[in-house]
Amino acid sequence: MVVEHGGHGVVRFMGQVDGNFDGRRVRGVVRSSRTMRAWIEYVEYHLQSGTFVDQVQRLSSRPGQNYRIDYRGTVGLPEEEDLRPIADDLFHDLVGESTTDASLATIDDLANELLFHKLSMPKNHRIERDVSYKVDLRGESYDLGFDYRYESDRTLLLDKVSLAVPAKSLGRTVHDLMFRIEHVQKAAKKDPSFVTLYDLGKTGMTEPAERHLRAIERFSHTVNLRDESAAESVAEQLGVPLLQPA
Repeated sequence: MVVEHGGHGVVRFMGQVDGNFDGRRVRGVVRSSRTMRAWIEYVEYHLQSGTFVDQVQRLSSRPGQNYRIDYRGTVGLPEEEDLRPIADDLFHDLVGESTTDASLATIDDLANELLFHKLSMPKNHRIERDVSYKVDLRGESYDLGFDYRYESDRTLLLDKVSLAVPAKSLGRTVHDLMFRIEHVQKAAKKDPSFVTLYDLGKTGMTEPAERHLRAIERFSHTVNLRDESAAESVAEQLGVPLLQPA
């Protein structure tokens, strides 16, 4: 979120604490914390340079991109024109705060532990990370990514989703996942199956989380990463055995 005045302003993204960006706070909310950091640096640069408005107009004119720019209106400025408190208040009201706790095992940690330390892969088979499929969206070529892919006699795509995030962010995340699944199903030569690895964090199952989970289940098999049977469920979907404990 950006509050701008006279070509300059302040930016506030999820994961920012006291002006610093903590990528752990957005794991499972965005596909890449490094990409989010790059966006923050990009926006801050143009705010400091006074070129932000021109850049927004240029970005808004590009069709078929993986971002959306919403204009949310104007606010009255206090005499001192300090934008930071205004940005903080608006961010809290419009976006909310990530509930990710850095002391809690992250969704990335849970998924990697399950996929790469609990499953026994057949010889010459492996789980690929960060795969993408090229699709056509209204005549424009576009890459849609997934966190993992496993190829055997069929293609299985896996993605991570944190359900322990503010409702507005959760809605966007789930809609993005369903959009990618739908378009990759149409574009892939080898009809893939889908598994969504989800995390409820400390909050447990809430009404919004349950509603969005039901929507995901229409498109994908789902696995709670903190469930004791998570590894068995994923192994069954992949058609591989579990590693035997030493």
